[in-house]
Amino acid sequence: MPLLYFRVLLLSLQFEAALEFLSRVEQHRSHAVHFAVALHDAGLLNASANIQGPLLDRDRDDNPCFNLAQLVVRYTHKFAATDPREALEYYFLLNEFASPRGKVNLFVQSFSELVLETREFETLLGRLEPDGSRRPGCIDRFKTDVGNIIDVVAADAEANGLFEDAVRLYDLAQRDDDTLRTLNGLLSQVVATPPGGDQSKRNRLKGLARAIATRFKSRGHSATKHRLSTFYILADLMDFFDSYYAAGGRQAALGALRGLELLPLAAENVEERLATFRQLSDEIRHNLPDILLAAMNLLYGCYKEAKCALQSSIRGTNNSSAILKRLDDLRGQARALILFAGLVPYRMPGDTNARLVQLEALMN
Repeated sequence: MPLLYFRVLLLSLQFEAALEFLSRVEQHRSHAVHFAVALHDAGLLNASANIQGPLLDRDRDDNPCFNLAQLVVRYTHKFAATDPREALEYYFLLNEFASPRGKVNLFVQSFSELVLETREFETLLGRLEPDGSRRPGCIDRFKTDVGNIIDVVAADAEANGLFEDAVRLYDLAQRDDDTLRTLNGLLSQVVATPPGGDQSKRNRLKGLARAIATRFKSRGHSATKHRLSTFYILADLMDFFDSYYAAGGRQAALGALRGLELLPLAAENVEERLATFRQLSDEIRHNLPDILLAAMNLLYGCYKEAKCALQSSIRGTNNSSAILKRLDDLRGQARALILFAGLVPYRMPGDTNARLVQLEALMN
């Protein structure tokens, strides 16, 4: 009976009503979709432009119109998560329809939601090879601006708080400045934390940063100078904290600290480092308290080591003189850090200042 009534409506050229009726029956809904696509392709279907309206509606001229976009979205919803490649074939039919978001068409919006829901990034979008080229994905089968679509998916991922995914997607779209903007924000949150296991967020981001840095050096980039400088400083800070937390890594950490040239280790360098600090981005400034405490702890560790060496040596020998000079140098470096901490234009937590002063006092 359902097919008989559908046939009557179809033969009487009431295409929109016929499709709406057939779509009510679950077992015939797929037929309704394909009939609708065929009629639309033949120019015989009056398709509604409003996906949020009912399936069967009337246009401004009071003619019946059918919501093809809504039917396609409803139909694909039941298998999109398990077969995204098949769903993509249907979504491409929506490229003529405007999205409620306005900036992109309904195909791009639906595809972006599909990618983020299924997380089939490589299958649908392709992947970035070590040489910087992109291996094609399913989206490349269609005549469309793939780069722009990946960019939309990346922006949607960022808007939804999927920042690691956004970094990889901006990188895939070769949006180098947005890649570093997003990645710098993530690195800033973990740079001073102790290294965890291989699957920790810090190690994941560190591996991602290294891969991007290597590719930028080999093929070039389009990132701004300031964004790139921030990225490299954050990467160097991660290496510094790796050495800081590593057993026996004190000297390596001190060497990394000197190479960074962020903190003064002599009174005559304070003004220069203050001028440098004013040019730094917020992602780096955010970590200043941790960097200062780590630096002071390193100096205090060296001071205790030198103090023990002095106690075991005979006073008055050349060795003792060298150790005494070393102690004075360490005290001078600690005073330079205290002076810098007091003058730097950054509001640090009170416990940070208290700990810095306490460690410096222990060295005097």
